[in-house]
Amino acid sequence: MSDKIPYPEIARKFLEKKINVPTDKWDELKWGEHAHAFTVAHSNEAAVLDTIHGLLNQAIKDGIPFKDFRDGLLDMMSAKGWYGGNGHTKDDKRYINWRIGLIYDVNMRCAYEAEHYRNRLIGADLRPIWVYRHDPAVTNPRAEHLALDGKAFRYDDAFWNTYNPPNGWGCRCYVTTMSEHEAEKAGIAVEHSDDSGNPPDMAGVDWNTFDSTWKYNPAREALAPNFSTYKNLAKIKGEDGKSILSHVTESYRKSMDTTKLTKGEFNVLAKRINKKDYTPQNILYQVGNLETERFEAMQERGIADCKIMASDKALYHGIGDKNAKQRIPESLFEALYDSFSTPDTIYENTEPNIKEDGREFHFVKNMDGGKILKTVLKQLSKEFALQIKTMGYIEYDYNNKKYKKIW
Repeated sequence: MSDKIPYPEIARKFLEKKINVPTDKWDELKWGEHAHAFTVAHSNEAAVLDTIHGLLNQAIKDGIPFKDFRDGLLDMMSAKGWYGGNGHTKDDKRYINWRIGLIYDVNMRCAYEAEHYRNRLIGADLRPIWVYRHDPAVTNPRAEHLALDGKAFRYDDAFWNTYNPPNGWGCRCYVTTMSEHEAEKAGIAVEHSDDSGNPPDMAGVDWNTFDSTWKYNPAREALAPNFSTYKNLAKIKGEDGKSILSHVTESYRKSMDTTKLTKGEFNVLAKRINKKDYTPQNILYQVGNLETERFEAMQERGIADCKIMASDKALYHGIGDKNAKQRIPESLFEALYDSFSTPDTIYENTEPNIKEDGREFHFVKNMDGGKILKTVLKQLSKEFALQIKTMGYIEYDYNNKKYKKIW
């Protein structure tokens, strides 16, 4: 077995793909905007920001220690006369050391948590119980962080949208995972947020004392952003005259296009898309691979690719933009994901003109009460994988002869 530490590819991409945005104050950008834009307070000079961002990228990519990062930043400060901005000079040694440490800590902690979060989601099918942990090495703990130590929520509970670590400047809290059996055996109670996403009342926890600057999940924002809420980035213009938001959106699209989503990742993304204010970006995801027997049946019908693809636009149309009669409850998102690979029944709609409209297939997952999850997929030509067109939660309606049963 290799003793090498896995390369932090997700952490590297999280930090590297950020667009540099010079600002005077950190909070000129809000919450999720920080997951896609790189800024440092009092860094209005682009060359300063470029250097800091470059040194942080090198720290992750090449694994350089903090000392080398600090030395590189001190060299930049000397060359450019920037010592943290806001009137500070080279003589403010204590402030300079504090700022360098803060810049390094915040960016590294968020980048590596983006890696850990995605890895936890990848394993969420087997270990869906996530446990908040307070670092015991912290000598001056925040009471509200300490009170959360050992509290457990399901991975898809709204709690993690707001309180996934880090939960403040210098926060060293972290998350561990458990299977449902392990949690039950250990006697750990699984908490639940209410329907509005508010966490439950807990002894010793005042939710209002958490730093509002950090009341978001940077890792979730990197995976499943809602760009319609990024109002500040929409106002800031780049050198080409376009908004920084347009550059951020394009960077995200390139980084996520054709990404294979696990069940946990799909569930988080689907819940984010399940909002009326979500703005689709025409990003294409792979959301499944047809199981062997089902794929063999489809191969007999001339389908040569087992992948199931979906754009965020199609997911929004099928999830967030449905009327109440066909709307898929969030509690069925995991079953919906399973239906992309292991539908109970597959039909082909023989009515469309194949040459003009492509072929149309329907994946059906049987649910309780005579209802089904229906996914409509199109194949525009033999060279293309099946791509989701829409979805719905409906009464069974496949008695029409135009639907030919494939599996």
